[in-house]
Amino acid sequence: MKWIGTVCFLCAALLLSSNIDISRYGFVLFLIGHITLTYWFWFKQKDYPMFTQNAFFIGIDVFGIVRWF
Repeated sequence: MKWIGTVCFLCAALLLSSNIDISRYGFVLFLIGHITLTYWFWFKQKDYPMFTQNAFFIGIDVFGIVRWF
């Protein structure tokens, strides 16, 4: 699951930094990655600081999706 999040983050960063027509889908990839890692940190690792960080990023991802779509 951590690899899924990592790949989503790398692809999302490339999309957003490339500033092309489909760049906005980077926010969707960030959202998928953050949801994946939020689940992992809450249920599997019991790492609550990382859970909190990723939960906050979900809010930022949703804000980006609303603004860009």
